[in-house]
Amino acid sequence: MIIEGFYQPPGRAAREAARLFLADGPRLTLEAENLNPTFSLGDVEISDALGTIPLFLTFPDGGRFVPASDSAFRHWLRQHRRPGWIYRMESHKRGVLLTLLATCLLIFFYIYGLLPWASNVIAQRIPTAIEQNLGRHTLTLLRASDFRDSALPEDKQKALQQLFQHVIPPALQHDRTPVRLKLMNIPDVANAFMLADGTLVLSDKLVALSPGDDALAGVMLHEMGHHAYRHPMRMLVRSSLVSLTLLWMTGDVSGIGDTLLQTASLANELQFSRGMEREADDWAIAEMQREGRSLEPMAEIYSRLSAEGQDEKIKGYLPDWLSTHPAMASRIEHIREAERE
Repeated sequence: MIIEGFYQPPGRAAREAARLFLADGPRLTLEAENLNPTFSLGDVEISDALGTIPLFLTFPDGGRFVPASDSAFRHWLRQHRRPGWIYRMESHKRGVLLTLLATCLLIFFYIYGLLPWASNVIAQRIPTAIEQNLGRHTLTLLRASDFRDSALPEDKQKALQQLFQHVIPPALQHDRTPVRLKLMNIPDVANAFMLADGTLVLSDKLVALSPGDDALAGVMLHEMGHHAYRHPMRMLVRSSLVSLTLLWMTGDVSGIGDTLLQTASLANELQFSRGMEREADDWAIAEMQREGRSLEPMAEIYSRLSAEGQDEKIKGYLPDWLSTHPAMASRIEHIREAERE
């Protein structure tokens, strides 16, 4: 059998007319300008049969041949080589459906099973030096924006530092990455958050919003709970794993694409999940009860933060990644239920 087509010499973009002589056995001969080699079918790389995409042959020296009659070449190829599993699967509707179902189950398992487990395991084993470097780098970025040193009176700052030292639970007093309080003036934002190195950032406006020390103690312990469970590191690890997974699935990307990809995945993870928030709340509730503090001030400051967060969103002050944590109403009810019990 003779198949007409086009031959592309190795390392060249130009194509030239050529013919392929197909023998009854698994051998083929290429006839092109100044060429007449014979190859065994096993020595020739043939592209995967994906739908109606034309096949092409790649010879050992890198030259390529594209048959003009794809159907005729496919017919000869099926007689001498068993089709690949991808072709066999897509040739049967049941196989396509099973593959789609398996892919969906694999994605579900990866997102809700493997990814959280791997993030937790890796985050717990991150060296202390990396956590500290990440925290310093984040603090530098915050200072480069609108974050400034606290404008609270000196005696108020000292009182807050004393309160912070007093509420640190024994479990964190000897942590490999010690916690510390950083008071900052964040314009028009009442919030608190924990950095990867154990730095708890508390805004002046949140201090002003607080009904008392027990309320601030609840906020501090909630953020310490995030540190105890290594939630910031787990978020960063998960974001990195998502980026690496997408890069592996899609292949290499351009510099712009890579930047957008990492930014998108990080933005998706900057807010703690509801599960993480509940973990930190439960940790704080247990520590508040251990210290003999009332939980009602903790619920009250959460209520004020929720109302303040809505106002800040309406006014456009608050970035999405600094917004009040999700499901605040249910969390407040959970705290008050723990107080009643």
